[in-house]
Amino acid sequence: MASLKPSYKYLLLTGFSLILANCSVEKNTSTTRFYHGMTSRYNIYFNGYESFKAGQVKLITGYRDDYAELLKVFEYSDPSTPSLCSSDMEKALQKASKVISLKSITAKPEIKSRGKSADKERELLDRKEYNEWIDDSYLLIGKSRFFKHEYNEASAVFDYCISEANDPDIRTEASVWLSRIYNETGKYNEAFRILNELDISKESSRSLKAMYYTTLADLFIKQKKYSEGIEPLGKAIDFIAGKRTKYRLTYLLAQLNEHTGNSAKTISLYRKVVKMNPPYDVEFNARINIAGVFDINSGKPAEIRREMEKMLKDSKNKDFLDQIYFALGSLSMKEGNETEALEFFRKSASAPSLNQNQKGRSYLALADYYYEKPDFMKAGKYYDSTVYFLEQKHPDYQALKLKSQDLNALVSQLTIIQNEDSLQKVALMTKPQRDALISSIISNISKAESEGKPSEYSDRYNLGQYYENERRFRGNIEQEGKWYFYNQTALAFGRTEFRRRWGERKLEDNWRRSNKTRVSTSQNAADAEETAQNGIDTSNALLDYKNPEFYLRDLPLNDSLLAVSNNRIAQAYLNAGTVYSEKMADVVRTAESFESLLNRYPSSELIPEALYNLYNVNKQANGSKSEAYRQRLLEKYPSTEFARILSDPDYYEKKMADLKMAEQLYQDAYKAFINENFITAVSLCDDAIKKYNHDLLTPKFMLLRAYSIARIKDEKSFKDELNNLIKLWPETEESKKAAEIIAFLNQKIPELKIEEDKEIAAELYVADSTALHIFTLIITDPAFNINQATFDVISYNIDNYTNKNYRTEGSLTDNKYIIITVSGFPDYPQALEYYNSFRTGDVVRNPSGAKMMKFLISPENLKVLNSDKNPERYHLFFIENYLHEKKNQ
Repeated sequence: MASLKPSYKYLLLTGFSLILANCSVEKNTSTTRFYHGMTSRYNIYFNGYESFKAGQVKLITGYRDDYAELLKVFEYSDPSTPSLCSSDMEKALQKASKVISLKSITAKPEIKSRGKSADKERELLDRKEYNEWIDDSYLLIGKSRFFKHEYNEASAVFDYCISEANDPDIRTEASVWLSRIYNETGKYNEAFRILNELDISKESSRSLKAMYYTTLADLFIKQKKYSEGIEPLGKAIDFIAGKRTKYRLTYLLAQLNEHTGNSAKTISLYRKVVKMNPPYDVEFNARINIAGVFDINSGKPAEIRREMEKMLKDSKNKDFLDQIYFALGSLSMKEGNETEALEFFRKSASAPSLNQNQKGRSYLALADYYYEKPDFMKAGKYYDSTVYFLEQKHPDYQALKLKSQDLNALVSQLTIIQNEDSLQKVALMTKPQRDALISSIISNISKAESEGKPSEYSDRYNLGQYYENERRFRGNIEQEGKWYFYNQTALAFGRTEFRRRWGERKLEDNWRRSNKTRVSTSQNAADAEETAQNGIDTSNALLDYKNPEFYLRDLPLNDSLLAVSNNRIAQAYLNAGTVYSEKMADVVRTAESFESLLNRYPSSELIPEALYNLYNVNKQANGSKSEAYRQRLLEKYPSTEFARILSDPDYYEKKMADLKMAEQLYQDAYKAFINENFITAVSLCDDAIKKYNHDLLTPKFMLLRAYSIARIKDEKSFKDELNNLIKLWPETEESKKAAEIIAFLNQKIPELKIEEDKEIAAELYVADSTALHIFTLIITDPAFNINQATFDVISYNIDNYTNKNYRTEGSLTDNKYIIITVSGFPDYPQALEYYNSFRTGDVVRNPSGAKMMKFLISPENLKVLNSDKNPERYHLFFIENYLHEKKNQ
């Protein structure tokens, strides 16, 4: 250019300007088509396609295959992959859209000649698009959206390509991509239809053939039709390009052959993978899998074992020990050495691992083994661990989770039976025998802890270790079940279940009565009356597993608690039978569980239900036995619901009709409430409660009645209605709602809470100034320095009552409040004198400003307080009945 004369330079620039001016997309000439095609390909489209390829590389390098599981044909099938490539795909999408918006040529070309080329000219005129890179851009948009998992948008683009693209290869490729969308969205019939209609001939490119066969293989594999997926995957490998893709798909082909039972072909393919010189983790897994599919009958298992043991010693495998142990476990299981196999599976589960799924597989191997034995107690625990460690995207996760839940439902009942039986056996021991047993347990725990060994208590949250630590008592108790005191779950459940059902109740006759006017103390307080009189809270001792009281708290040591224990066993047999029947379809164990209930507890109130279930269980298998249970139910329990169902074919229909009537009555009452006819609503609710007083709709009527009362009476009446609902139907959703409303009322109108507490306190406590009384100081902040507060009170007593033999003790109650007691007053007047002289702010240092209250309380009332655990309530009672009484005298 430098040698050109200035005039020629100007002519050349003018020529370029004229060319550009005539290259508008609104003109369709060979020049404009060439220009816009060239600038699309080597500028905008090129940049977009580079972004697309960069996104693919990020997806491949960012995604981690789990070679112990069946590989995915395509990495993009994993739902996590869009986050790896989304930004690059978005850039590619934008660039392709820009090509379409700036470079699309839709104007018809001018045809000047007619003749032999008429057909070609007609074809040119029939086109809708004249820039050949527009088709590629639409395809790039579809693929970019596909990798972002925007399947609906991608599907529309591929449909457009199939119907409008000029290039037949693009139409075919778009069809393959559309079938991949159907694979990902589970529309397998549509995917197969599209692939079946495509004509992939010998002339098709290798890349298109690879696309087609991998998509067809993916279609079969996603449907778990592994044998059908082998052929197309094998063909795909012949056409595929790239080392990584080849060894991945060869590995997958080996896995498919393993699933179909072709061991020889599987081993051959895994060895082929090793020869491909893949990354070490791939080679390692291929070698491990060879051991996994090895046929011990036709091969030499000793050689495989030696290779595995050699791999254990190789430092390169320090991150893969879990898989090696698992492979050794599988080999031992094939050889019939179950004990050794289980030990290897346990080592696999406990080995450090970067792959949590492998832990899940190790626990699954243990779970499946015990399930088949069957040992449902152990199987349930191992399935729990399996679900805990497996990723939720694992193909079997949901099925295993359901199985675990079903087993948990069963195991919880079997655990109750085991625990209650062991508790009853210990309760039957003599006191010296029982004390010796407990001492040995505490000694073993202390010894284990001193040696740095984890006991069941210190290690109970360590999954796997805890599940395997099922020690059994080998002394006076036969090995019929897990020793109760080594089972923390049972210890917690035993006490809370009793409280949930019956509340805190003294061990006395008729303890089930719900209308007792006094809230009774717990069994522990009743058994420790002397310490309760002195204000000592033993709750901390009962949480200390090195304290003998810890082991006595749940023993059924009297008739009342023995009855509770037996009821729990009976209920557990019934529940276990229901799980066997409904969750596991195990007819034999269903019948055994119900029959155990009949044989062990023939007078249980659950017998009619058990007989009814046995009638149904045996209907198909043993007609005569089923009829015998039916007759027994009808003869001995004719008035029960279950007998009525069998004796009256229309009974169920009648019950459903009653339910519909109750529902209609509720709708009428609710409509009256909405229309502000509150008296009518109350009346309808009263009718329903009277008629359906045992129906599950009753709490709904009671809550609606309470709402109506709130509109025609005061807040106290409203609260009384809510409290009545909670009392009669404590475990319902309506009672929970009522409790929420009461909490709100207490906050907004504290006077209501005070009046209610006064009424409750009047029922709980007895005012008796002739009895001995204990001075009590309550500190409502559980974090307050209890030692300092106790010391301050002791110092006050030494300074002011040197000659008095007062006893001062402090304790923390349920981590809610601190209680400090002073006892030893000979009579009430002297206790009252002490109370009046005690100035809380002067005696106890209180830098945090914690709320404190003082009162006098009798030993009997202190026992009630230790149960009620509401010192504010007693404080109101004390002021009302002691201090006010004094003023009135």
